Amino acid sequence: MITLEPFTTSDFEQLISWINNPELLVTIAGHDLSFPLTAEQLNDYLKSENSHAFKLIDAGSGNTVGHAELLVKEGRRCKIDKLIIGDQSIRGKGIGQASVNALLKYAFEQLGSAEVELNVFDWNVAGIRCYEKCGFSINPGHSKTFEFDDKSWVAHNMIISRPRWMETTA
Repeated sequence: MITLEPFTTSDFEQLISWINNPELLVTIAGHDLSFPLTAEQLNDYLKSENSHAFKLIDAGSGNTVGHAELLVKEGRRCKIDKLIIGDQSIRGKGIGQASVNALLKYAFEQLGSAEVELNVFDWNVAGIRCYEKCGFSINPGHSKTFEFDDKSWVAHNMIISRPRWMETTA
């Protein structure tokens, strides 16, 4: 089980240590942040009034296992952003799915969202599968292309509505 706790300045060092290359930073944050990630950038990030930044806590061990943001948008929508499971050795073990489910519960129950969206690169097959298991589907016609290191990456927008989420949690 994953619990969400507020991300604070005391968590900066751990998040910065997880982001060890520019490609990973673009993967989780698009062009919102720049490599190398710094405390100054994270201070600015925390000042956004529409942002709910969390550290992801493994309830069993009490350890911080990741980071994520819920960005409140217009029209009772939220966006999951900057999601990372920090320790590579625990990826692929259901922690991402548990984290997304905790974020969806917060978005729908605490923030009153009608829909939640996220963006995922088309080459991130494991991420897409994880999001589909949580009830997301690709939002046709809402893909974007990112330029990174002389490459073009296609980011798919995925979305889940509150009724769909309620079906998946029943």
